[in-house]
Amino acid sequence: MRLAILSHSARLYAEIARHEGFEVLAIDAFADADTRQSAHAVWQLPALGGQLMQAEVDALLKALDKWQPDGLLIGSGFEANIECYGQLHQRYHVLGNAPAVMQQVKQPVWLQAYCEAHGVLSPEIRLQAPLQGKWLYKQTGQCGGSHVRDWPEADDASSSDGYWQVSQTGQPVGALFIADQQTIILIGVHALKQRPGKYTYAGAARLHEMALIQAMQNLLQTLVPDSGLVGINSLDAIWHNGQLHVLEINPRLSASMRLYADLPLIQAHIASCQHNTMPAFQLNSKHASHCIAYARQAIKDAQLDFPDWVEDRPNGHAAIAAGQPVCSLYAEGHSDSEVRQALQHKKTQLEKLWGTYVCEHIEFNIH
Repeated sequence: MRLAILSHSARLYAEIARHEGFEVLAIDAFADADTRQSAHAVWQLPALGGQLMQAEVDALLKALDKWQPDGLLIGSGFEANIECYGQLHQRYHVLGNAPAVMQQVKQPVWLQAYCEAHGVLSPEIRLQAPLQGKWLYKQTGQCGGSHVRDWPEADDASSSDGYWQVSQTGQPVGALFIADQQTIILIGVHALKQRPGKYTYAGAARLHEMALIQAMQNLLQTLVPDSGLVGINSLDAIWHNGQLHVLEINPRLSASMRLYADLPLIQAHIASCQHNTMPAFQLNSKHASHCIAYARQAIKDAQLDFPDWVEDRPNGHAAIAAGQPVCSLYAEGHSDSEVRQALQHKKTQLEKLWGTYVCEHIEFNIH
């Protein structure tokens, strides 16, 4: 089966799909070395991380027509390009949520009302600037957390598609799950990492707290069956005093799939989208952590020699701009401390390879 995988970063999904025996065209903003190694063909669309112009949409459709995929898989990048997502659905066999479902669940006011109607906690949303209290300012239809700012520090917030959400105390967590009508399968629960002092996604780590897992199971069984969601999706929440507060639902493939990549995720996603029997799989009981390293200042990747165990290695020798991802690290172990030690060891190896001075300008986000 020939799959075209479209995402801001498609490497992970291409790697999983190819391992499961699919022929893959990866379309993303980076076309990095690992993506080129994972996919049978790669087409770079730098604008996929933001708003696509019509010329870019036309070029995307042309590339897909040339590949002639049997199905399309969608990752991040289309929340802000819902019209393009609709065109893809009209033209190809998209294995994922309907455009109306994606558009609906990404509307913060709708999600808050939906949670309230189902008895699920969710932080208050406002479309006008609050007068007091601790709030976050966010952009509708964005992903990855880079659009989130503290309020009232974000005093320049004035976008027509912006909104305010109460800042909820607690631990940021995520859930990866599969939806097929009334069948909801929780794949795993994980802690969400953020860049220091920011809300940008910086990785995730598996969690094994039974109270949290059971609470997430109950939440998904309450919230998801009426949503229209199909396939693999993810949910972000805050875990506080034994309760979950829903922040958002991501109706697409998720970067947190890295923590569960030993499972037949793509096969399960396709089966659920087609309402077929899903493959059986057993969850991994090990601890694991996926960490995205970001550049604190511009770095020439010609300075960096990337070992094979580093993931998402840049392609070429262009400068990595400040705030952009440098690479990713991954480790598994029998405990959190064992995983942290493994990640620290990898960081130490990179410091020896790249030099301490260079590494001082990189956020490794291993904790």
